[in-house]
Amino acid sequence: MFYRIEQFYHGLFPRISSKDLQLVHSFLSGAPLFLFESQPPADQRHAIDVALDLLQNQVHLSFPQKRILIQAALLHDCGKTRYPLKIWQRVYIVLCVKLPIPVQNLLEGLTTFQALSLPLILAQQHPKWGAMLASKAGLTEEVIELIRNHHAPHSEAGKLLYIADNHH
Repeated sequence: MFYRIEQFYHGLFPRISSKDLQLVHSFLSGAPLFLFESQPPADQRHAIDVALDLLQNQVHLSFPQKRILIQAALLHDCGKTRYPLKIWQRVYIVLCVKLPIPVQNLLEGLTTFQALSLPLILAQQHPKWGAMLASKAGLTEEVIELIRNHHAPHSEAGKLLYIADNHH
């Protein structure tokens, strides 16, 4: 519970230090960096926290493996820029994820109540949109696949990203 309150606070008042930006610039440049910068500050903060978690906990990975994983961490939610969500919609999504799958599916299907269905549809589709944006930005296929599957990982690296994402 306290974790979610803290997460909500950081979503309202994200702080990104110069050290955080150095980290971002050491892994992203050009179009991928622009893609990172196009995210709202709360999503940037979240992405940096996921990347830091991975850097601290995955010391056994080689530098090329870390590079791919950190690039994906910094951009895993970039698909959300396609249809930005308001803070209440983000809270609603977090609450709905705790509901049984049939209830989530019911809420997604309430097309006459778009206020209830649209945030869930956007949350479900953002990995696909993020992969598309990452492809256009010229990222490697490995990074694109990690972004595309960050909610349903198929690889060991994907599982690491999934775990770190859920910590933050």
